Amino acid sequence: MISEADAVVVGAGAFGLSTAFHLARLGVRRVALVDRFAPASQTSPRAAGLFKLLQADETRTRLARLSIQKVTGFREETGVPLEVVRSGSLMIARTPEHAAFVLEEARQSQAWGVDIQLVDGDEAHRLMPFLEAQGIRAACYTPDDVYIEEPSSLLQAYLEACRRQGVTLVPDTPVTGIRVNRGRVEGVVTRAGEIRTPIVVDAAGAWSGAVAELAGARAPIVPIRHQLYITEPIAGTTPDDPIVRVVDTAVYIRPARGGLMLGGFEPDPMPVDPRVPGFSVDDVPLDLTVLIRLAGTVARQVPALREAAVREHRGGLFTMTSD
Repeated sequence: MISEADAVVVGAGAFGLSTAFHLARLGVRRVALVDRFAPASQTSPRAAGLFKLLQADETRTRLARLSIQKVTGFREETGVPLEVVRSGSLMIARTPEHAAFVLEEARQSQAWGVDIQLVDGDEAHRLMPFLEAQGIRAACYTPDDVYIEEPSSLLQAYLEACRRQGVTLVPDTPVTGIRVNRGRVEGVVTRAGEIRTPIVVDAAGAWSGAVAELAGARAPIVPIRHQLYITEPIAGTTPDDPIVRVVDTAVYIRPARGGLMLGGFEPDPMPVDPRVPGFSVDDVPLDLTVLIRLAGTVARQVPALREAAVREHRGGLFTMTSD
């Protein structure tokens, strides 16, 4: 194992791989990427692969636009191919309160330069034939939203890009300490030895709070369970069908493997403590009944979900702020 680096990134998921790649590309000579597991093996490959421009504030809108530019221009920047589907997305609301929210979000995003079109239920149905128009009180269409069919492909692409940039991968190596002297980082201690470094990036996802504590810092995040499922193929679906987000039930639907993916945010999400010895995301307890209930809340709008069999059920740890 290496003993010295100009920067150490802890965590080899989507954020860690991206950070390591960009540090190396910007000229940081010796970048090490350390993870207690194999790279790209925890929550990131279990994600939905969604990118959306409609955000709650202008800063996040700029970040979302940059993220979409990064993935759609991935080959040009890295030399590594990445398949991205520019499907666009629909955000729909079915209550007066949520309709007002959608209209205000669209108005704000338009002011920030996002291409968003207000559409009625019939137009939403035309754009996404599996979506029934009846009951939709407000909808907006964002044509530049994208998704990645298999989120693991983004991780593998960044992994290859890191290798090409000379990033040193240190897998299966838990970080046990961060050496700090007079407020400055001096090294990362692992079970395999110490890496002397003046820079540490905490990109450990659900473990970020625990890594921060090693340096005497605090990252007030709470890992919570997030689940989705993919149905068996459904006749008539195409990859270009837009992503649908139903704001009143916090459910999203997109094309996936010839069927539909459904995921959502539970009203009372399950917190998970990843600091349990030996814990990995494989140990997150999944509960399909939660997703079945969420599917029931949108079945009137997407009737194809009623009869579609579940092909894959997966979940990971979404990190939220403690408030």
